[in-house]
Amino acid sequence: MADSKVGMVFKSAVMWLLFAVFVIIGLVGMFASVLSGAIMLIAACIFVPQINRSIEEKTNVPVTPGMRTVIILVCLGFFIYTSNNAMDADRAQRQAQEAVANQQKAEQALKEKREYVAANKDAILAEMNTLIVKQDYAAATALGSKYGNAGSYDIDQALSKVSAQKAEAEKQQKKATLLASLSGLKQDDYKAQASTYAQLAAIDPSHQSNADKYSKIAEQRAQEAKAREQAAAERSLKQTMGLIWDYAENEDNMSGKSVRRAYVSSLNTVNFRFPYEGTQRATLTIRKHPRWGTSVYISIDKGQFVCGYDDCDVRVRFSKGSAQRMTASEPDDHSSNILFISNTSSFIGQARKSEKVFIEAGFYQEGNKVFEFDISGLDWK
Repeated sequence: MADSKVGMVFKSAVMWLLFAVFVIIGLVGMFASVLSGAIMLIAACIFVPQINRSIEEKTNVPVTPGMRTVIILVCLGFFIYTSNNAMDADRAQRQAQEAVANQQKAEQALKEKREYVAANKDAILAEMNTLIVKQDYAAATALGSKYGNAGSYDIDQALSKVSAQKAEAEKQQKKATLLASLSGLKQDDYKAQASTYAQLAAIDPSHQSNADKYSKIAEQRAQEAKAREQAAAERSLKQTMGLIWDYAENEDNMSGKSVRRAYVSSLNTVNFRFPYEGTQRATLTIRKHPRWGTSVYISIDKGQFVCGYDDCDVRVRFSKGSAQRMTASEPDDHSSNILFISNTSSFIGQARKSEKVFIEAGFYQEGNKVFEFDISGLDWK
């Protein structure tokens, strides 16, 4: 019994406390919106015990906590909605008022500016002219901008004149700087000269011819440099593949003197049948030996030249001549994959003056094969 009374007292106290909270929220909400405040006051009534009993007596429907929760959520939703609308309307009104105030201030400032310009036009123009004479175009522009668009045609015209003179002065200054920079450029720096003259031509068209001339030279030099780079890259690739001259020197064990060799692989390849199958290149070699003198020979890793004991001929064509027959022979050890070309002095002399050489030789069961060699740049003494 005592517990029941305590529970009722506690419940009643909570209800009155919530009533008080919602009343306070409603009263505060009145400042933002009367409607939102009224909604919260109505919501507060749901916590008054007497009102709850009255509703229950008239409708025979008890006011449960769940019902109160639904009513409170609905009222809170309306409260938030109406409060936001009221604040948005208030904000828009303030912004409109501020815009009107700012416009009035701007109109008043323009009116005062026009009155001042009308009264002091001659003094302003005199000060601007003094600054122009001193070539202080920045200060003259600032002064003209301060009092421009204030109803004075003379001041607006003076401002336009200052802007034109300032632009011309800057143009002439840039021109002088560019002309001075030309003397500091290297004679062969055509790209920089072309760029400088192009900028000068934009200021003074009389420099266009030089701009075109150096631009053309710069483009030509760039193309030449690119061609050199490509040639160097190709040469490096050929060097890696052995397709241009390579040089070697070693000691002859019997004489103790050096043996010098220049050798190059053929540009084309051959692929013989069994048992010599496999892609391969021929090698052309010039050798200077302390005991056997200077000799020229062509060799191949796998295969047999057809020559025999009575020597043979090979056909040779240098890039600047017609095909010719040259005597060839096997080495003393009768190796079948090497042929010595007898016309050594003639061969080397023509090789020094040629870019390429084509050598045709016969092979056992393979017929004649032609090998092409890049022999440009031979360094042989």
